[in-house]
Amino acid sequence: MAERVELVKQGVNSKEYKQVVDTSFKYFVPPVTQAPTETVEELFRLYDKLYLEIPVYGSINSHEYLVNQSSKIYQVDNSAALAPLTAEIADLRQRLLQANEEIQELSAQLSK
Repeated sequence: MAERVELVKQGVNSKEYKQVVDTSFKYFVPPVTQAPTETVEELFRLYDKLYLEIPVYGSINSHEYLVNQSSKIYQVDNSAALAPLTAEIADLRQRLLQANEEIQELSAQLSK
């Protein structure tokens, strides 16, 4: 009942192998080089996105830190913007002093 099966081994020698089998990777996509994500545009995109989540004060990772670091490069001249405010403060102080003097004079007259 058992039937005899004869097996025959067929092979290719190593010299003929590269002629018969294609060993190159023609079917894979070459790797895509990604542009670096650490750009100035990316920094400002993230800053706009996380603006309200950044703490105001702190020695690191805060708006205060960003201002201090930026101030090392860029100095803001606020004197022109502050001049009108300083003049207004001086005027208000003068008016307050005059009003206090009038109050003292009126108090002195009432106490007589």
